[in-house]
Amino acid sequence: MNKPLIALALTALAACTGPVADGPSATARAVTDAFSDTPFADGMPVSVIVNDPNPLRKIQTFSFAPCQEGKAVCAGSTTGRAGTLTLEDGQYVVRGTYPGRVFFLDRNGDGFMQVSGLLLPLAWN
Repeated sequence: MNKPLIALALTALAACTGPVADGPSATARAVTDAFSDTPFADGMPVSVIVNDPNPLRKIQTFSFAPCQEGKAVCAGSTTGRAGTLTLEDGQYVVRGTYPGRVFFLDRNGDGFMQVSGLLLPLAWN
Protein backbone atom coordinates (compact mmCIF):
# COMPACT_ATOMS: atom_id res chain seq x y z
CA MET A 1 0.00 0.00 0.00
CA ASN A 2 1.03 3.56 -0.49
CA LYS A 3 1.85 4.86 3.03
CA PRO A 4 1.83 8.59 2.16
CA LEU A 5 -1.63 8.21 0.63
CA ILE A 6 -2.91 6.45 3.75
CA ALA A 7 -1.44 9.17 5.99
CA LEU A 8 -3.09 11.85 3.87
CA ALA A 9 -6.44 10.05 4.06
CA LEU A 10 -6.20 9.71 7.86
CA THR A 11 -5.32 13.39 8.22
CA ALA A 12 -8.28 14.36 6.04
CA LEU A 13 -10.55 12.08 8.07
CA ALA A 14 -9.32 13.62 11.35
CA ALA A 15 -10.05 17.08 9.98
CA CYS A 16 -13.65 16.06 9.27
CA THR A 17 -14.50 15.08 12.85
CA GLY A 18 -15.68 18.58 13.83
CA PRO A 19 -17.04 21.64 12.07
CA VAL A 20 -15.24 22.40 8.81
CA ALA A 21 -13.64 25.57 10.20
CA ASP A 22 -12.26 23.67 13.21
CA GLY A 23 -10.72 20.77 11.26
CA PRO A 24 -7.17 22.16 11.03
CA SER A 25 -7.27 23.27 14.68
CA ALA A 26 -8.46 19.85 15.82
CA THR A 27 -5.72 18.17 13.81
CA ALA A 28 -3.09 20.51 15.27
CA ARG A 29 -4.31 19.77 18.82
CA ALA A 30 -4.22 16.02 18.13
CA VAL A 31 -0.64 16.23 16.83
CA THR A 32 0.41 18.35 19.83
CA ASP A 33 -1.15 15.88 22.26
CA ALA A 34 0.50 12.93 20.53
CA PHE A 35 4.02 14.33 20.25
CA SER A 36 4.40 16.68 23.23
CA ASP A 37 5.31 16.07 26.83
CA THR A 38 3.42 17.36 29.82
CA PRO A 39 5.64 18.09 32.82
CA PHE A 40 4.88 15.94 35.88
CA ALA A 41 2.18 13.94 34.01
CA ASP A 42 3.95 10.67 34.75
CA GLY A 43 4.71 11.60 38.38
CA MET A 44 8.44 11.75 37.67
CA PRO A 45 10.82 14.61 38.58
CA VAL A 46 11.64 17.25 35.98
CA SER A 47 15.13 18.62 35.35
CA VAL A 48 15.72 22.09 33.93
CA ILE A 49 18.86 23.65 32.46
CA VAL A 50 19.21 27.39 31.88
CA ASN A 51 21.96 29.35 30.16
CA ASP A 52 23.12 31.83 32.82
CA PRO A 53 23.48 35.48 31.75
CA ASN A 54 26.44 35.81 34.14
CA PRO A 55 29.60 35.20 32.04
CA LEU A 56 31.31 33.53 35.01
CA ARG A 57 28.61 30.84 35.14
CA LYS A 58 27.55 29.12 31.94
CA ILE A 59 24.68 26.83 32.94
CA GLN A 60 22.32 26.59 35.89
CA THR A 61 20.41 23.43 36.71
CA PHE A 62 17.21 23.03 38.68
CA SER A 63 15.02 20.07 39.47
CA PHE A 64 11.43 19.69 40.56
CA ALA A 65 9.55 16.77 42.01
CA PRO A 66 5.82 16.28 42.52
CA CYS A 67 5.15 16.36 46.27
CA GLN A 68 2.45 16.64 48.92
CA GLU A 69 0.47 13.85 47.28
CA GLY A 70 0.47 15.60 43.90
CA LYS A 71 -0.84 18.92 45.26
CA ALA A 72 2.47 20.77 44.93
CA VAL A 73 5.85 20.77 43.19
CA CYS A 74 8.98 20.79 45.33
CA ALA A 75 12.51 22.01 44.62
CA GLY A 76 15.05 19.21 44.25
CA SER A 77 13.11 16.37 45.87
CA THR A 78 9.83 15.55 47.56
CA THR A 79 11.16 17.15 50.77
CA GLY A 80 12.33 20.41 49.15
CA ARG A 81 10.71 23.83 49.20
CA ALA A 82 7.10 23.49 47.98
CA GLY A 83 5.72 25.64 45.19
CA THR A 84 2.75 25.72 42.87
CA LEU A 85 2.18 24.39 39.37
CA THR A 86 -0.46 26.14 37.25
CA LEU A 87 -1.45 26.04 33.60
CA GLU A 88 -1.49 29.56 32.13
CA ASP A 89 -1.96 30.27 28.41
CA GLY A 90 -0.75 26.77 27.48
CA GLN A 91 2.40 26.93 29.63
CA TYR A 92 2.99 25.14 32.90
CA VAL A 93 4.16 27.72 35.43
CA VAL A 94 6.16 26.75 38.53
CA ARG A 95 6.32 29.36 41.30
CA GLY A 96 7.70 29.37 44.83
CA THR A 97 10.20 26.54 44.58
CA TYR A 98 13.34 28.61 44.02
CA PRO A 99 13.15 32.14 45.49
CA GLY A 100 13.08 34.91 42.89
CA ARG A 101 12.56 32.52 39.98
CA VAL A 102 9.46 31.59 38.00
CA PHE A 103 9.64 28.77 35.46
CA PHE A 104 7.47 28.66 32.33
CA LEU A 105 7.53 25.15 30.84
CA ASP A 106 6.20 24.58 27.33
CA ARG A 107 4.95 21.15 26.30
CA ASN A 108 7.75 20.73 23.74
CA GLY A 109 10.56 20.61 26.34
CA ASP A 110 11.56 24.26 26.36
CA GLY A 111 10.40 27.46 28.00
CA PHE A 112 11.74 30.34 30.06
CA MET A 113 12.92 31.15 33.54
CA GLN A 114 12.03 34.61 34.81
CA VAL A 115 14.51 36.15 37.23
CA SER A 116 14.78 39.86 38.08
CA GLY A 117 12.55 40.75 35.13
CA LEU A 118 14.70 38.80 32.64
CA LEU A 119 13.36 35.86 30.65
CA LEU A 120 16.08 33.26 30.10
CA PRO A 121 15.53 30.33 27.72
CA LEU A 122 15.51 26.87 29.27
CA ALA A 123 15.23 23.22 28.34
CA TRP A 124 13.50 20.63 30.49
CA ASN A 125 13.19 16.88 30.57
